[in-house]
Parts: sequence; C-alpha cells; structure tokens
Amino acid sequence: MKKIFTLVWGLFAISNLLYAQNTSQPLTGIVTNEQEELLIGATVSWKDNSARTITDTAGRFSLPSRNEEGTLVVQYVGYTPAEVQVLPEENNLWIEVTGIKQLQEVTVAAHGFDNRVSTLETRNVESITSKELRKAPCCNLSESFETNGAVDIVYSNALTGVKEIQMLGLRGVYSQFMVENRPTMGGIATPFAFEYIPGTWLDGIQLAKGASSVKNGNAGISGQINTELVKPHLDKPLFVNAFTSTEGRGELNVHLNKKGKGRISNGLLLHGSFVENRWDMNDDNFYDAPQRQQLNGLYRAFYESPEMCAQFNVQALTDRRQGGQIQALDGIPGLFSIDQNNDRVEIWGKMGMEGLGGKPYKQIGNIIAASWHRSNALYGPNIYAATQRSFYWQTLYQTIIGTTDHTLVVAPSFQYDDIQEQVNEGDLSRREAVPGAMAEYTFSRPNLQMGIPDLVVVLGTRIDWNSRFDQLLFTPRLSAKYNFSQNSIARLSVGRGYRSPNLIAENISLLASNRALNFAGDLGLEEAWNYGLNFTQNFEVAGKEASASLDLYRTDFVQQILVDVDQSPTEVFFYNVDGKSYSNSLLATLQYNILPGLDIKLAYKWNDVRATFSDGVLRTIPLVARHRGLATVDYTTPDKVWMFNTRVQIVGTQRLPDNSLVPHEYTHDFPAVSPTYAIWNAQVTRRFGKNLEIYIGGENLNGFQQHNAIIAAREPNSPYFNGSQIWAPIMGQTAYLGVRFSPSGI
Repeated sequence: MKKIFTLVWGLFAISNLLYAQNTSQPLTGIVTNEQEELLIGATVSWKDNSARTITDTAGRFSLPSRNEEGTLVVQYVGYTPAEVQVLPEENNLWIEVTGIKQLQEVTVAAHGFDNRVSTLETRNVESITSKELRKAPCCNLSESFETNGAVDIVYSNALTGVKEIQMLGLRGVYSQFMVENRPTMGGIATPFAFEYIPGTWLDGIQLAKGASSVKNGNAGISGQINTELVKPHLDKPLFVNAFTSTEGRGELNVHLNKKGKGRISNGLLLHGSFVENRWDMNDDNFYDAPQRQQLNGLYRAFYESPEMCAQFNVQALTDRRQGGQIQALDGIPGLFSIDQNNDRVEIWGKMGMEGLGGKPYKQIGNIIAASWHRSNALYGPNIYAATQRSFYWQTLYQTIIGTTDHTLVVAPSFQYDDIQEQVNEGDLSRREAVPGAMAEYTFSRPNLQMGIPDLVVVLGTRIDWNSRFDQLLFTPRLSAKYNFSQNSIARLSVGRGYRSPNLIAENISLLASNRALNFAGDLGLEEAWNYGLNFTQNFEVAGKEASASLDLYRTDFVQQILVDVDQSPTEVFFYNVDGKSYSNSLLATLQYNILPGLDIKLAYKWNDVRATFSDGVLRTIPLVARHRGLATVDYTTPDKVWMFNTRVQIVGTQRLPDNSLVPHEYTHDFPAVSPTYAIWNAQVTRRFGKNLEIYIGGENLNGFQQHNAIIAAREPNSPYFNGSQIWAPIMGQTAYLGVRFSPSGI
C-alpha cells in the first residue's frame, strides 16, 4: 500500500510538468441521439471550417481547441444539424442530436442509462459505457460485467482465483472475444484472457448476443464481446487510478498521452497489480486466492486525417501466480502447490481509408496482428508447458450497390496458430491455418417520419478452410431489425458457428485435481446453430425515461465436445456428443429513471442447458444456474459530487457433478444441488473538484461462502482430490478503496 501511494504522489509531480507543457488541450466529446445511443461516423466541425473530423466506433471525436468562443457543427444522416456554442475553457462535451421530425434543438448534457440495448444496431448489441464501468472496482475485464445481466461471472476453481464468463448459458469459450474488432486472446491465453485487459483501459464494451457478424470469423456461437480501448487523442494527458482491498490486493494504473505535431498522437497505458495476503477463510489448509503479480503495458500511436486513420500498438505483460496448500500435513509428504507463469507480447496495426476514387461511400481497412504467448504451470503433480505464436490479417472493403440503402462489405482474411503444448508426458502440439473470405450485404429501408430506417436486413456468409481438421467451413448468418416506431424494436438472428477446441487450456481448472484425462478418439470442430429474438421498448413513466428488453435464444449443437465430470470421480472424459445438446436462454431487463440522477435496473435470466452423456441420457450441464437475478440502484447527486451504486445478484440452484462414488469422508456432505444464494456489492464515490475522485466499496457484503470448496482437501495425494467444483464465492466480505486523478479533469 505504501509503495502504491508513494508512486502516485511521484506521478502527481510528473503530471504537473506534463500538464505545463501541454496546456492547449484538444476539444473532445461524444455524440449521441435522444436515446443516448452512440452515433458512429457523425461529422463534427468548427463552423468556420477550420477543422473537421468524424466520430469513431465509441461515438467520440477530437478537434483542436480554440482560445475564443466558437460554434461547433454536428451532422448525421437522419438528424437535424446541430450547432453548439463552445467556451474557451470547455474541453469535453456530450452532444445530443435529435431526429429530423423532432424538436429542432440540441443539448449538451450527461445523462441517461449507461448500459442499454442499442436501438440503432441491427444485431442485439448491448453497450457498457466507461461511466458504467466506474460503478464497480473494475480492475480488469473479468470484473466489468458485475452490473450487467447478459454476462454471468462464474468461479473456475478453488486454487487459481480465475473467473470465467457464461453467455446464453454457455461457457465463455463459445463467445468470441475481440479488442477493437480484432479477434485475440485465444488458444493457451484463454484461461486468463479477461484479466489481461485492465478496467481503466476500457472506453466501452459491446456485447453482441447470438449470431453476430461474419466479418470477424466463424466463431462466436453464443455471441461476441468487443472491447474498445481508450484512444491517446481522446484520453486524458495524464490519468492515475490506485486501488487497494482487504484481500491484500493492490493495483496502479497510469495513462500518459500526448498529442504530437500535426495529426499524430501517442499514448502509454501502464498497469501493475499484486496480491500479497494469503487467506484461508474456509479453513481447508488451502489459500482462498493465490499470490499474484502482474505487470502490463500498452503503447499506442495514432494518425488521423479526414481521409485516413492508422494506428500501431504494442502490448507486453508478465503474470505470476503462486498458491495451493498452506502447510504439509502429518504423514503426507510435500505440498499441493500452484505455480502459474504467463508472458505475452502482442503487436497489431490498423489502417483505414475512405473516399476512395472520390466516392465517400467507398472505404478500405486493414488489420495485421501478431502475438507470442508462453504459459508454464505446476498444479500439484501436474506439469503444463505451452507456447503459442499467432498471426492474423484481414482487409475489408465497403461500398454501396446503387444507393446507400444497399451496402456491401467483402473481406479476405488469414489466421495462423502454432501451439506447442505438453501436459505431463503428453504432447498436444498442433498447427492451424485458416484462410477465408466473407461477404456481407445490408439493406436499409428509410423512414423519413422516424428519421431512421424502419427495416434493416443483414445477410452475411463466409467460407474458410481449416488446415488442422482439413475441413471447408461454410458460415451463413442473417440479422434483421424492424422498428414499429422509434422506440419499439424487434430483432431476429440466425446463423451457424464453429469452434476449434483447445481442450487443456480451456479446462485448465481440471488440473487443480488428481483426475486422469481421457480423450475419446479424434475430436473435431464444434459446430452449432444459434437462433435469437429480441424485443426492445423504450417508454416513459410519469415523464421519466424507461426501457424494457426481452431476449430469447436457442443454440443447437450439430457437434459438441462434452467435458464429462460425472462418469467417474477420478477421471475426466472428453468426447463428441452422440445425441442432442442445446441451450435455451431467456433474459428480461427493465431500466427506469425514477428521479433525476436515480436509476434502477432489474434483470431476470432463465437457462436450460443440456447434453446427451455417454450413457445416452439427456442431462443438465453441471455448474450452470437455471435462474439468475440482478438488481442495481444508482444515484448521483445533482451537483455530481456524490455517486452511490449498489447491486444484488441472486444465483439459483445448480446441478453439481456426481460425487456419489466419492468416499463420504472426502466430500463432507458435498451437495448434489447447490443452494440459491445472493451477493451484495456497493460503492460510494466522492468527487473533489474536477480532478480527483475517491471511491470506497465492498463486495460480498452479506458474506456468503462455499465452505467445502475442495474435495479431499486433507489428503491432496488422494485420487479423489478435486478443487474444480466451485459454485459460489470462496472469499467472504471484502472492502476496497480507490482514487482517480487527472489534472485535466476526470
């Protein structure tokens, strides 16, 4: 703790120098419509045409500031051009534009829901803004979904402290993870991928549920999670976030950005975290969470002009974890120790051009990325060693067919992975090359009364060849949106998806046991069809904004690999399902602005996930809650000085793996079905001026714990030893304290 605050104050001194050298800050902001939805591609310019730009994928813009009052002009198709008076001291705006048939006015404000389903996107996309992310400690991406009902956070095992996600009732491996629309963090990086993106680096998250765009590949059976990182020309010149908690965790995030000469900007994002204290709250002689140390850095260079944008990025990280048994027991030699080491370097670049041939609707974009990842681990007697080299390239070309009502995107792509992987004496090394191409056609039917299209249909397809399985893959997908009115929207989606399995890395928690791993023959690609419906209604109650959304999804697997932990308590079986395997998911969400600054959100989710096991019986998949609930209450005082956030998650019963053959003395009445439980989190934030925020909060304030988390914890050499059956938190109540600082304003 002392080290963190010493470093923070040192950075404050550095910030004064940086700030003194860069007093002329650019004018930045975001552009939305009346529903608080981000407008991508809106034109923003000074009225005298001295500078012009367009909003990015996060609805943000940046223009050179002025030393005098000026008029900003915002234009977007279907909306009334807006003019905003900007004072010299203003440097960050929220601009809201109205439809052409609405009152012709514009406001500059900051209000509305920070987590909502988009009414403009054809697909069912839910956006989580940076403001929403600040309602929780959000120290990494895995902790960024606490206020969201679409993504569930589950616990991986009792030894590594890793959290996983579930979407549509399916494991996170069936969702495609992207950074700024670039697929990444697959293969051996999968277990810890969500902990490699610090929370302060996030500018926003987009959750696309169900069959999503084919632009980014044939994966994403249950959906896509895309993260937008902060941009150096839009981020603060200096930003510092320091965090500590009662579990012995400390984190420090530092952003350093500089707008260079001309159209070039550079940014450096730094992250350091550690966990030093070792707790054993359930008294099983195993640490509840391992000691951890992570150093993570990202350098970004951007070039922007009206015709072209380009970026270059380098990220490097090292992550260390040590945990396991606290002390040796009498008569049992050695310790069941956990030692997990990960190192990663990733380089990627993007370049886009518009107005090709003098045609504003013709655009081209290129993405190139390469990464190296090494993972070495010791899980008791289990030894894991792996190295992965990956390469990705894609070129996208967009144009219209006749009119702007018909757009076409085509793109060739290439993905290559070289994975050297050993588990104990087994060699699972493999190479996989996937060349492919896609085409996506979009039809929009304008509705001048609404100011937006009332019908949008997106038809996409791609063809890929997978060298690992020597298989040609055809991926068709369809999305459609119909607006009954501006505030009443229906969506339909259907599409096929594939997944290339990485069985050990994706199930690394199984190494936290003494179970033998058995693979049934050659296991091929997983394949599934996803069908989805969404209904969204925005309305007012007593003059206050409200929104309701209903999602219905069905996933049918054509071929699924089942990880069977029921068949034997001392073995795990991997095999292709011979019979039905599916997931049904329903999500109902209600948001309501009760009073100015006071918002509530209620969400209910129902999951029915089943597969046919080797004995021919169709069973519920273990460790998936059938019912989940979420309630959040957020209040911000009118002066924006105090912010209060609280949330309660209710997790329903889960079928647990069959332990009927485990001796009773090892299970200690380990239940067949977990009980329903709740987790209560809360946070209070106090702003001091425009430069400083201090936040304090608590997690699992009601103190619910899974006490018997490890089977045969007192005999780690037993074949029944198992720390992978986690259905609830192991840690009890924790409190945290954090500070955010920026000399140019939070």
